[in-house]
Amino acid sequence: MNWKIFNVSIPVKDLEKSKIFYNDLLGNNTVDTEFYKNFFSDDNEDLFLGSNGFGVRLFKPKHDLELNDNIQSRRSYVSIIINDFESVLKKLQQSNFRFIYKKINSFETVILQEPSLNMMQFIKSNEILDKYSNDFFENSNFYIHHMNLESLDVRESVHFISDLIGLKEGNWVAPNDKGDFSIDKKELSLFPISNDNKGLHFIKPDEGFAFRNNFIHNPSIGGHPAFTVKNINLIKEKLDNLNILYSDANVYAMPGFHQIYLYDANANTLEINQEV
Repeated sequence: MNWKIFNVSIPVKDLEKSKIFYNDLLGNNTVDTEFYKNFFSDDNEDLFLGSNGFGVRLFKPKHDLELNDNIQSRRSYVSIIINDFESVLKKLQQSNFRFIYKKINSFETVILQEPSLNMMQFIKSNEILDKYSNDFFENSNFYIHHMNLESLDVRESVHFISDLIGLKEGNWVAPNDKGDFSIDKKELSLFPISNDNKGLHFIKPDEGFAFRNNFIHNPSIGGHPAFTVKNINLIKEKLDNLNILYSDANVYAMPGFHQIYLYDANANTLEINQEV
């Protein structure tokens, strides 16, 4: 199946302060005010940084009892465009797996929680989204390299994504000087878009990950989006000026990618990387 990451939604406390932080961090000055609403309900206050649905959605969670027959995530979650949407919808219906189907202005979406309760959204591909995708990658200062999802049972999550969604599991590509973490498929799985580990990652939480690799942050816990930028040294300089702690992993997990980890003001884990 052909697929691509559309956007990531990140829970925040203060939308305006978070908008300033993310715009400054990612070098993005475009705010999408209309198109992204085709894919999200009005249950949460939110805003979008990017263009035509491609980019980062910041949302302010509500009290659960205020929601109207909907679900929300307390963690960052990913929206994925898939080309065989009808097949996925049929498999979900036949499996009796709980999900929410929506159609807004001819755009069809499915929202669900995979077995480890990570919220995910799947969107039907069309020519409009294909065009907007090309425009975003040509003009944006960043793109979403992957979404990392914590799973207490990686193989169960993998089977769900493989069997019901139809994505194909791949093999982790590690650098020669790999960090101290497991690439056993029971602990780390990859659904690749390309051959550089881009795509969807499922990882078993590893309490010693940060300690063994001399990091401040533990990227195996809680999940995180990973953004690829053009100049990671500029990002590090900005973080230094703001006195924001970050873990500089350098090239340790993915060949040719310099990675750093940090928390935003809402304690969401973020990865920033650069092709080197």
